[in-house]
Amino acid sequence: MPFQLEITRDMEEYEQEVSVVDVYDIASEIGKEFEKIIDAHGTEAVTSLMPKVINALEHLEGLATKNERENTTVQELKSRIAQLENDKVEKAEDRQRFEKELEQIEEHWRQESHDLVAMVTRLQEENRKLSSSLAEREDHLPDGAAEVTSPEVEVAVLQRLRNLIDQQRDQIRARDRELSAKSAEVDNLSAQVERLTMIGKELRRKHRGSQSQVRGLLDERADFLAQLQDQHRELLGLKQRLGLAQKENEDLAKSHSEVPDLTNKAVYDLEDPNRPRFTTAELKEILHERNELKARVSDLEDELEMYRPKSSESRHNVSLSRWSHAQRNFGARRAAAMAVVFPSPSVPSPGRPPPTSADSAVASPSWRKSDSAPRNLPNSEEDDPPVQGPLPFEPDDAPWKKSESGIRKFFRKLFSESNVTFLGSSPKRSLSSLSKMALSSSTNTDTPV
Repeated sequence: MPFQLEITRDMEEYEQEVSVVDVYDIASEIGKEFEKIIDAHGTEAVTSLMPKVINALEHLEGLATKNERENTTVQELKSRIAQLENDKVEKAEDRQRFEKELEQIEEHWRQESHDLVAMVTRLQEENRKLSSSLAEREDHLPDGAAEVTSPEVEVAVLQRLRNLIDQQRDQIRARDRELSAKSAEVDNLSAQVERLTMIGKELRRKHRGSQSQVRGLLDERADFLAQLQDQHRELLGLKQRLGLAQKENEDLAKSHSEVPDLTNKAVYDLEDPNRPRFTTAELKEILHERNELKARVSDLEDELEMYRPKSSESRHNVSLSRWSHAQRNFGARRAAAMAVVFPSPSVPSPGRPPPTSADSAVASPSWRKSDSAPRNLPNSEEDDPPVQGPLPFEPDDAPWKKSESGIRKFFRKLFSESNVTFLGSSPKRSLSSLSKMALSSSTNTDTPV
């Protein structure tokens, strides 16, 4: 139960989102653990486990990549939703503000209308009072005074109405200025929102570019680590070979100091019947005489053929014999020239018998053996005709055209390739051995230079 509680606690503390960087870090740690296991127990301990671990890491890499793409898409959708919600809230606030302003304007208009109605009522009442008072005064006053008082009252009423109209016009202009200022502020805010949206898109694009650069740097880091490990192993192997070479050099120096110097000296047994007995000049003279005798024999054979009865076949044979005679003469001259210019084949080596006439005849060029018989020309009908036509195209789904995953490249660099199939065959391609590191380190210590 404590172990189970610890596992549950670790699972709760484990981060839910795993990136490609984390996958490569895990692969590096697993590779180090495999190196320890190979150094401790050999390659057989991880032969069956390595392909499964690599397949699991490939699946984990694919899921991490998919998770990053989905997280990016979700983040973009969330930002878009937040932007739309903000736009919706701003529009609702603008609508409410506009409705409130309309209500205030309507309320103000109603109040002004009510005031104007009250004023009109009051003015009508005053007008009636003034009319009644005017009628009373007209009864008491002469006609000229009545005519003077009525225009003054009308001018006062018109002046009051004009002042009221000017006041209302000023209020309407102030409201218009407030509305224009609010609309300009709304336009500025919308421009700022668009600018912030563009900045967010640019930042997301830069973030994706930085993620791709991080992946490339991780691949390069894995390659550099693998190359460094290979160079370290090669250095160890070279040091071991240098030690072995120094030991062998010391042994050879000791053995050479004990054996006498036999440079440019011929050693052979005097009792050997096959020991060399001829010098180079003697062998040249013998070969020259042999070639001259062969040429004379060929000339005599040609003369003998000329004195025989001639027929169609004999003429053909005579022509062939002449042609072979010319070839033999050319071969004799060439052999004599070769014997003079290149005397090394006739020089007897220590422990080797001198060449006899039969041996020299065997050692003569093969074209001289066929001089006595007519040469058969090659039959063109028996030869196979050449293959013509275009070569077939390679299929697109060929195994050698498929690319490897990053995990397999990482492990291939971490554990160098060898002829032993260690990684196993994936559904895409078959990979070579993953344990060249351990095998090369073990073989370099055992094999001498």
